[in-house]
Amino acid sequence: MVDVASLLAPHLLLSAEDTQLLAPYRRPVRFSPGEVIFREGAVCREVVVLSAGLVRAYYHHEAREVNLRFLNAPSVVLALASFIRGTPAEETLEAVTEVTGYRSRLADFQDDHPGELAERMRRVLAEQHYLSMERRLRMLQWKSAAERYEYFVAHMDADIVQGMPGYHVASYLGVAPESLSRVRAARGRARRS
Repeated sequence: MVDVASLLAPHLLLSAEDTQLLAPYRRPVRFSPGEVIFREGAVCREVVVLSAGLVRAYYHHEAREVNLRFLNAPSVVLALASFIRGTPAEETLEAVTEVTGYRSRLADFQDDHPGELAERMRRVLAEQHYLSMERRLRMLQWKSAAERYEYFVAHMDADIVQGMPGYHVASYLGVAPESLSRVRAARGRARRS
């Protein structure tokens, strides 16, 4: 597996000392497609740093799943509101493809090593979560399925656009799977013309 400092580098620069401090709090993990990483109703006390794979965050609304976020490497997977407040999560995080990375007891680290590094990590986690939610809110401002899909393609990582199953993308966009299929087909015809 790739070192955690390399995975976090796009978001958080860790010194050799920081990496050494974090080492006892992390272990390699692997999740199969469909396996739950964090479950709704449980208190989130850990994070998973992705080295490979796709993850979705969703909640249940009127007996259906609604996708909130999609994550790919390098990302940190957690139910942030649960982690911050210490309350049961209102969302589930699930592997869409095979996922590898590191699971870390970040809450234990923060208890054992309060200070600047723990605060930097919390800030970065909050920033990334906020940016993800802001992107989704902007996308939902578009009226048509075609406009929403174009925004999705323009603003999401290519791994997510190409690797996420259509029914998950439709849920994320707030459109029917049939509408998304029509949009994708029309987009494909326009590109071939």
